Amino acid sequence: MIKKYIVAFSVLAAGGAAEAADSFLPQSDVAQAAIGAHPVVAAAEASLAEAEAQARVYKAGDHDFHLSGSYIRRDVRGEGTYSEWDSTISRAIRLPGKAKEDRKIGALGINVAENARDDARHQVALLLKDYWFEWLEAGAMHRIDQMAVDTYRQELQAVERRYELQEAALLEVEGVRSALATAAARLQKSQARKLEAERAIGTMFPTMALPAQQLDIGDPAATEYGFDEWKNLILTRSHELRMAEKYAEQQMALARRGRLNKIADPTIGVRFFSERGGEEQGVGLLFSMPFGSSRRSAQSDARRARALAAEAQARQVRLMVEEVADRDITRAEAGLSVWQQASAALTASEQVVSRARRAVELGERDLVELLRALNAHHDVVRQEATARIAAHNAITQLRIDSHEIWIATHHDHEDHDD
Repeated sequence: MIKKYIVAFSVLAAGGAAEAADSFLPQSDVAQAAIGAHPVVAAAEASLAEAEAQARVYKAGDHDFHLSGSYIRRDVRGEGTYSEWDSTISRAIRLPGKAKEDRKIGALGINVAENARDDARHQVALLLKDYWFEWLEAGAMHRIDQMAVDTYRQELQAVERRYELQEAALLEVEGVRSALATAAARLQKSQARKLEAERAIGTMFPTMALPAQQLDIGDPAATEYGFDEWKNLILTRSHELRMAEKYAEQQMALARRGRLNKIADPTIGVRFFSERGGEEQGVGLLFSMPFGSSRRSAQSDARRARALAAEAQARQVRLMVEEVADRDITRAEAGLSVWQQASAALTASEQVVSRARRAVELGERDLVELLRALNAHHDVVRQEATARIAAHNAITQLRIDSHEIWIATHHDHEDHDD
């Protein structure tokens, strides 16, 4: 029975090696659907619609037609009473260059919102990854602990039978009972963790159904790209970085618009009038233009300062994305190395247990020592499974941050400049 326990643990630790490298992950269409249904993405989609509407506002401009008029009844002594009226239609006109800059500002706003939407999908993908791997690890620990309980329970039945036949000491029976109780307590803990992970995914991603059975997790393998290739992919596909850069461009366009606005837009209009009961009628042109530049100059300076701040923030975001890339690549490489060491420790532990079992069969060692070896082996199995999942977690993080999986759009958005 103990031999079956060792073999089963070995199969569990190496389970799924022949499966595809990412077969334990949600399928791409399932993951994208769950990500797209998340409220964070829905909010980003609404913000994109707002940016598109705002772009139409910029294109139309701030100036509307104004209609004004008056009616007067005049009483002239000795002449009589006259009805007089006038009406004016006027509108401010954007000076050359302003309309083009406004269209550019609106287009950049759409670009910023598009990248914000895709970055929201990216952040939710990372959230899904965290919940998914917590569920994978919780399930793996639960299976290992369940296997330990079943094995100890079977061993207890065997040693109790041997005790009845006076072939085993009471100390051996109590040793197995202690091991079973410890394993049962650990199983209760891992079962609660597994249930918590399942409920967390169901709450956060209600549209995504979990597989009926726990998925096998194969051996992690070295990533397909080198350090420079991964870093370049993350930098060039980072929507967070592109959003910051486009926002800085938009703020610079607003600063240029502020400089143009130092010269106010003139207002032109047409006036129609009728006086002395219609005896005098006419049409005239109106022209007005604000002057005084202190307020407009201050506004221009403020927009310029805001643009410089946005450029600095974009540089900071680039540094942060570079740091994320370095961290992802390092963790993926280190995770693979840690798992390799844990796998080697598992192989050595299996040999120790095998020798201990053989020694018990030959009567050279008692059952207590074998149980001690099994308990240590159980810890090694858990450590190997944890290292295996952690390595896959780090590699998946790298693939998500480089938009290799789960992100529906990782191409550069076309500028919407007119």
